[in-house]
Amino acid sequence: MTMITTELIDSVCENLEENLPITKTLPEEGILHIDKLLPYICVYRYKKKDRYFSGLLKTQGSYLIVKDTVDISNLLTCLSSAIASKLNACLILEMWPVRKDHKADFEISCPKGKAPATVAAFEEGINELRVLYPEVSVTVSDTHKRHPERLEPLMNVDSSKETGNLIIGLAVPTIYERPEEHHVYSIFYRKFTTQLSAIIKRAVYEFIRVQTSNPFDHYLMLGKTHLDRLTLEADAALAEISEGMSFLLRTTPVNSSQEWVKFKENDFTKTPSFNYRLIALDPEKEKRKLFGIQIDKVDDPTISFILRDKRLEIEKQLTMLEERETDSFRFIGESLYGSIEEKVIKGADAILKTYPSGKDPDNIVKFDCHEFAEHAQKEIDFYQEKFPHLKLSLEIRKDVAGIMVSESTLLISTELSMDSARCDALIQHEVATHILTYCNGKSQPIKQMYTGFSGYDQLQEGLAVLAEYLVDGLTVNRLRLLAGRVLAANAMVGGATFIETFELLRRTHNFPEKTAYYVTMRIFRGGGLTKDAVYLAGLMQVMDYLKDGGKLETLYTGKFNTNHVALIEELLHRKVLKQPQLPRFLERDIAKERLKKLRHGISITELINK
Repeated sequence: MTMITTELIDSVCENLEENLPITKTLPEEGILHIDKLLPYICVYRYKKKDRYFSGLLKTQGSYLIVKDTVDISNLLTCLSSAIASKLNACLILEMWPVRKDHKADFEISCPKGKAPATVAAFEEGINELRVLYPEVSVTVSDTHKRHPERLEPLMNVDSSKETGNLIIGLAVPTIYERPEEHHVYSIFYRKFTTQLSAIIKRAVYEFIRVQTSNPFDHYLMLGKTHLDRLTLEADAALAEISEGMSFLLRTTPVNSSQEWVKFKENDFTKTPSFNYRLIALDPEKEKRKLFGIQIDKVDDPTISFILRDKRLEIEKQLTMLEERETDSFRFIGESLYGSIEEKVIKGADAILKTYPSGKDPDNIVKFDCHEFAEHAQKEIDFYQEKFPHLKLSLEIRKDVAGIMVSESTLLISTELSMDSARCDALIQHEVATHILTYCNGKSQPIKQMYTGFSGYDQLQEGLAVLAEYLVDGLTVNRLRLLAGRVLAANAMVGGATFIETFELLRRTHNFPEKTAYYVTMRIFRGGGLTKDAVYLAGLMQVMDYLKDGGKLETLYTGKFNTNHVALIEELLHRKVLKQPQLPRFLERDIAKERLKKLRHGISITELINK
């Protein structure tokens, strides 16, 4: 047997005593990793290292992977004693791969009566794996033999009792591979790894809930807190490509104002001809960089999922830039932003039936770009103090339509003319939502938090429109505009032309000519972009989320979609992410009152005060 030096053991235990993260290389290519003081450690002793089985353990915050010819008894005794001295007990989970006659049977080895809640959590979780693999089964053996047959016990059972340790054996069927075919089912493996990782943490949580001095309020807090170099590098590489695309800027016309004048002069009979910024990158080269990123080496299943999902979105956006001004642009965009759900179309119809025409306030006062900028600057200055390490700014430019945000910069069109009563609502939409979530995301260790998860637009826009409602700035015209975008996008997907869509808005739904034009322009830009339908879809999604008891605060952590909320909450529990700065408008009495209404549940048409 190869021995581990006393110096290395002492070093490990000193780090553990001071609650420092540990990553140590052991003899014969072994590795010990302990993210923080945790009440358990997963152990895998191999004859020949299986990188896929090793990957199952590497999803945990505490693991020991080592060749079976290395004596780890002294190391384990030191580790488990140090853990037990601080937390009263320590669970040692030895895991090993099995595949008998192609069966899918998990085997749990644990003496009867010892930690029944832990064993029950393992059984329940493993049975849930049948959703992935129906043949999965689990047996529990009441035995003192908790290790592979070919190996000796990790520790003497009696001495482990004295130090407050419990050893459980878990034989895991390698159903993700066919060794005789030298084949691994990669997609299934990723799902299997993610689910097994959660099963282990839930079972460990049951152990510590009963047996230890428990500093953990949730099983997710057992996950990794520290991100390794490979994870950070993959995240940074994705962010660099995403930021370099400037996708929306490159798919938005630079001559929309000039074309409006021509369109009107031609009595709305000639389809506008839009010009776009030159694409200063090579999508093919960017794709080569994209798929050179080593996401397969990211051990954390949650972050690995986020990065893979984002990579797929970036690939589609790069292809869309290549296909700009073609039909393919639209088709790829539909797969990117998803189809328009029937309930969203019904919601848009309900809005336009309830409010069949716009409503202009009496004695309307207009703000031009400079007046709006003056008010917006005050809000930007407030958040600048909250994020002194970032540069927040605004620009008045000729090449943008209306108002938009690019990272931490508010872009305002020189042609802007708006109802002064809408000023505050639009500032909360753009600055206190889009810029704030960018700044919150920029303050996190994961760059995707500010560049945006896959499909983040829907929640971002829904949250931004929600801000308008909470500050009492959501008007009939604004809600009608969101509904009009949905119906325009649906018409375009159904084969309507630019002019047919424009006339649908102008004649059927009574939109002003210029409004109908700009809605149609946004829908048909680049060759057809259904993104604008996500504003209403996102608003309805956030309303459902709040009615179901969702935490509004979580949504400001960065840029993601509602299907990512569980992942964000996991990363917050694990302290990978920091709690976000919240918009100051939430302190207003009217915002608090309206938030209560939303939690009780109201319909989309009830957002307007009648």
